Amino acid sequence: MSEEQLPEGIHTVELVYADVFGILRGKKIPANQWERLRDEGSHTAGSPVWWGVRTEVRDDTPDRSVEAGIPDMAIRPEPDTLRVVPWKPGVAQVFCTIEDHDGNPHPLCARNAFHRVLDEFAQERIEPKVALEMEFFLLDGETHLPLSRDLNTYGIHDNSPYGDLLIEIQRGLVDFGLPVETSIQEFGRGQLEITLQYGPARRAVHEAILMRHAVKELAAARGLVATYMSKPFDDESGSGLHIHHSLWRDDENLFAADADRGVPDLAMHYLGGLQRHIRDLSLLSSWSITDYKRRQEFSFSPTTDAWGGDNRTVALRMIEAHGSYRFEQRDGSPMSNLYLAVTGQLAAGLDGMRNSLLPRAKCEGNAYTDPDQLGLPRSVPEALARLRGSALSREVFGDQLIDTYLNTIQWEYEQVTMPVSDLERRRYIGVV
Repeated sequence: MSEEQLPEGIHTVELVYADVFGILRGKKIPANQWERLRDEGSHTAGSPVWWGVRTEVRDDTPDRSVEAGIPDMAIRPEPDTLRVVPWKPGVAQVFCTIEDHDGNPHPLCARNAFHRVLDEFAQERIEPKVALEMEFFLLDGETHLPLSRDLNTYGIHDNSPYGDLLIEIQRGLVDFGLPVETSIQEFGRGQLEITLQYGPARRAVHEAILMRHAVKELAAARGLVATYMSKPFDDESGSGLHIHHSLWRDDENLFAADADRGVPDLAMHYLGGLQRHIRDLSLLSSWSITDYKRRQEFSFSPTTDAWGGDNRTVALRMIEAHGSYRFEQRDGSPMSNLYLAVTGQLAAGLDGMRNSLLPRAKCEGNAYTDPDQLGLPRSVPEALARLRGSALSREVFGDQLIDTYLNTIQWEYEQVTMPVSDLERRRYIGVV
């Protein structure tokens, strides 16, 4: 698409960027302002890189943003990301970088940290390729309950509206230019999954962020709500984020099987890094209390740092296909900031490569009952403590971003846990 002119018929452009939780925010501008703002960028309050999930502005941010008057940040469009939004006639959308006053990458923007890690791989002439699987629930817009009482996992036909709705959403995403690979009804009532084709990490994460936002808009246009909340219902399966990794150089998969030794050393070192850091970096991909309610024994969510082959009880799967391997990390939440989640995992793998780390022994059975495996964090406070002590995270993201993120998640946790709940009143009043 041309960087100089908007497509025919466009009257509005959405300038979008990802906030601290990976939720798209931005501005709408008339088409006659596009050329100027494309070149000059725009300014907005800097609070989206540290505010609460409901956009609450706090007065306790580590970088003293409130005391400084909540200074602006700059958003600068990337014209090559411009695309027409087919369900909004006359509207196009463009992604923006976030910069500080001096035009430098903003230190609190997770996307900027993501690009820095990719640059480190590029220095080694390596291109990471990833795929992100994200489950979600499609619910009634008023009751926030599933549209059907029946479970129809992998079903092609049932009497509920989910089959047709899934096709409609899939078509909308394809028209939006996203490389949809599959769409299925998942293991919970009203739970769905749409996957995109794997590709270079820079593009794949960008497309996943766009897809998550687009699914919400396509659902809302039909009077429904799509939620990527990890555990919306006690009696239904939780939603997960699975991130697949492979490394490439000059169109060659560096995780291809070695004719003499099988799995190449580089792949095992990358896996060693993923396993070494998975517990410390848990908060990057699982920040909410609901993420840890999903992390239960004998579910599809891992509870240990085990690795294995085609084994859905482990956190890290080594999957072989056509003589090559890829790794799937399965502990994350689809409501996470995908830039934080993927950056942390890429940095962990890179650390494994640079320091020749090796994983512990492969789990050959049930990782939930294997005594040799180390447990993943099971609560937000535990994950906060582990990230706070992670030297790798500070090296990759910088102290300012990590401390601000820790502060934001601690505050978010307190908003959910401090109020007395109806469950507590029902359970204790009249008994104690």
